[in-house]
Amino acid sequence: MVLRTVPLAALVEREDLGLTVLVGEDELDRPVCWAHVSELVDPAPYLLGQELLLTAGVTYPDDVDAYVAGLVGRGVSALGFGVTPVHNAVPQELVDACRAHRLPLVAVPPGTPFMAVSQAVGAALAEAQNVELRLLADSQRAMTRAAVRPAPVEGTLAALVDALDCWALLLDADGEVLARAGEAPGPTADLARLAARVGAGSGPRSAGTTLGGDQLVLNPVERVGRRPSVLVLGRPRSFSVADRAVVAVALALLALLRPDPDPTARLAARLVFGGDPAPLLEGLLGDTSFQVVAGSGGEGYERLADVLGTPLVDVLDDGFHAVVAAGTVTDPDLVVGVSAPAAAAELPAAQREAAALLRRARATGRTVRADEGSGVTALVDPARARRFACGLLAPLAGNRSPSAVELVETARAWLAQHGNWDRSAAVLGVHRNSVRHRMGHVESALGLDLSSAQDRTDLWCAISWLPPEWPAVVEGG
Repeated sequence: MVLRTVPLAALVEREDLGLTVLVGEDELDRPVCWAHVSELVDPAPYLLGQELLLTAGVTYPDDVDAYVAGLVGRGVSALGFGVTPVHNAVPQELVDACRAHRLPLVAVPPGTPFMAVSQAVGAALAEAQNVELRLLADSQRAMTRAAVRPAPVEGTLAALVDALDCWALLLDADGEVLARAGEAPGPTADLARLAARVGAGSGPRSAGTTLGGDQLVLNPVERVGRRPSVLVLGRPRSFSVADRAVVAVALALLALLRPDPDPTARLAARLVFGGDPAPLLEGLLGDTSFQVVAGSGGEGYERLADVLGTPLVDVLDDGFHAVVAAGTVTDPDLVVGVSAPAAAAELPAAQREAAALLRRARATGRTVRADEGSGVTALVDPARARRFACGLLAPLAGNRSPSAVELVETARAWLAQHGNWDRSAAVLGVHRNSVRHRMGHVESALGLDLSSAQDRTDLWCAISWLPPEWPAVVEGG
């Protein structure tokens, strides 16, 4: 078990404790895992190591040198001696023994209870844990953001180096440099051989060594069906347990990345639309309310990510979906559908809503937002509006050729273009005769007279009020 520790200096520097360093001023970086009080003549058998041992000398040992030697042999980090009520000063022979065995010794003044020292250690350990948690959270957020932007491998390494104050090399299975960050040196022959062993699967699956005064760690970056690459990190001081947790996040991201940004972004977006997207979204966008933007095809990932201000863009063959923080979409210079604000768990439904709004946007030639309302139609109770829409358009639900969706989208475009056949055909990308044929089918199946303003209004409202999952809600009963 690895114990969390704090340096002895964190206690000595607290003015409220008033500790005085008598021995070991140059060893205040020693780790302290806890403060333990003992008045035993030989407390060593009951210690784990790395303690700050506190005593008032109630049972002062006859052989002080053996007493201190036993503490050092057990791995005690420092000795704290309480002045009064037993001893008015720290015994000189104890000072001499600690100096001889290089054991730091601090004097605890009469006004400082041992409990206060123990509480100070506990507070310092808690703060150290908070620092580690912040390091992990902040670095995970930074690396995840970098992983879904252009040059994801280089960006992820740069974020990792910034978090751990180190340098990084990513080597392929043959020891060639794939990417580097920080002041990374060129790989030496010894380092290349060790990296080859780590990546080959015969020998260590991670390794540590030294290079030019730096502490190095090497870890394989696993990829299905491919020989692993190897991530090499180095810095003057060793890597803690918390540091290695950050490295684990980097390894997981690097294992998913490919050279071009589009598949990486697509992977991130699909993680959002499937499973539990909340942790990923909070790491990327730092918000708890989101909107989905749906658009037509023809735009590349980098332009969409720049225009929409989000890395979470899934570029499909016939369009795209994007997730943005709620309220950030202003005028995207695109004809899109924008869902209402939604929590992370509601994003799949928001995606369907945005897709339905996109169909209306295509018909009208302008962006349609869920939160804009639809004029007077927004005054109608949503449940009643949905029943009206499904009831009026139910005769189309079972149509196979043209499909119910094709008929509805044709009617939407035709109504939006004020019945103009040519403009409707251009919006839909079909021949004007196809528009005439489909609208004839709609008029006949629904029993409407589309030369009537009332029937046109009813049909427009019904199409606007259709739920995103129509016609499944009708066909499924």
